Amino acid sequence: MDEGLKRLRGFREIYPEEMSSRLKIFNIMRDVSRRFNFKEIDTPSLEPLELYKLKSGEEIVSQTFSFKDKGGRDVTLVPEITPTVARMVAQKKNMPKPIKWYSIPKLWRYEEPQSGRLREFYQYNADIFGIWTIEADAEVIALAQAILYHLGLGDKYIMRISDRTLIESILRRFDVKDVDMALRLIDRMEKIGEEIFIEEFGKITKEMDIMDFIRLKGDASTISKKLGGLIDDKYLKNIENLENYLKSYNYGNFIFDLSIVRGIAYYTGIVFEAHDVKGELRAILGGGRYDNVVSLFGGEKIPAVGFGMGDAVLEIIMKRENLWPSVDEKVDYFIAIQGDNRPFAIKISKIIREMGKVVEIDMGGKSLSNQLKTADRLGAKNVIIVGDEEKKYNIITLKNLETGEQVRVPIEKINEIVTK
Repeated sequence: MDEGLKRLRGFREIYPEEMSSRLKIFNIMRDVSRRFNFKEIDTPSLEPLELYKLKSGEEIVSQTFSFKDKGGRDVTLVPEITPTVARMVAQKKNMPKPIKWYSIPKLWRYEEPQSGRLREFYQYNADIFGIWTIEADAEVIALAQAILYHLGLGDKYIMRISDRTLIESILRRFDVKDVDMALRLIDRMEKIGEEIFIEEFGKITKEMDIMDFIRLKGDASTISKKLGGLIDDKYLKNIENLENYLKSYNYGNFIFDLSIVRGIAYYTGIVFEAHDVKGELRAILGGGRYDNVVSLFGGEKIPAVGFGMGDAVLEIIMKRENLWPSVDEKVDYFIAIQGDNRPFAIKISKIIREMGKVVEIDMGGKSLSNQLKTADRLGAKNVIIVGDEEKKYNIITLKNLETGEQVRVPIEKINEIVTK
């Protein structure tokens, strides 16, 4: 094949059997979302580049597949869904709160392809708008845990939770002047390693005792004992309430980890990530509270909290744990045709398809023996044979491929037979 015609790096070609497995995963996500009363939405695949300059920061903009359209506008394939969803909320005034939406779009980012990171991927997203209190954060985290639980990953991950207002309070308590730079370094701490992190962090503050707090992990009481008297008690009360709610939901394990800070550009409160317990992969999902984004599009300030979960890392961990579904999409009925009886066979196929069954009809003019071989290859449970005699007497010949039993059935009895 010509090199110029090959699939681009970081993009996937998903064949039917692979797509069936993926759709099964998506349907589990949809089912759990519906149980939590989240409503599905759909969004554009192309947006003005300015949308991400406004909200997402330079890093995201540098990763976009952007270009000028025929109208001379700077546009991009959508790299993340949050700005679009926030705009949708801002545009439609007076919607009853809370607004609970989810979606499973395809997104694009111009990053270096590697394990768990692609340039084109599906991503589940869920958000709650309109609730200022910690109950919304708990509901969103519980939804994320419930999805992982129903995918079979209940004991294969740990949810790591922090609070941006809490960690920022610690930084200011230690008189760190450039809080944004400190947060960026903390966000990269695991990636760059301890030695480089300490060297770079030392350029921001000489108060290296702060490291004991940045590395702080544990339950709410552990955090409170360490930080009590150092920061405002309201931040500690927040995580205590969150812990109580998540224990009541009881969908999975979680830990408070102050090294989790996430996107510097817009998170304003609770942030969280789910990581595989073996620590071998990128985050399975991540999200948090972003109360300032909707107001960027005009109107009132509307609180928001949500998360995203890409399908690339999810697929890796599910396959590693032998949880990726295999879907056996067999044919219920194969219609074999003898002679010039295709119109009659098509009528039969419609009757059975309208009953919700999967029907394949021969389209190659093969011999009956070859049609039966095709039916067997497709995993058909039953074969319907249609020939001159069947057409003449308005009947079908039904053969069960598992038992070998063969019967003749009047057309008016098809409904009864198929139902059985």
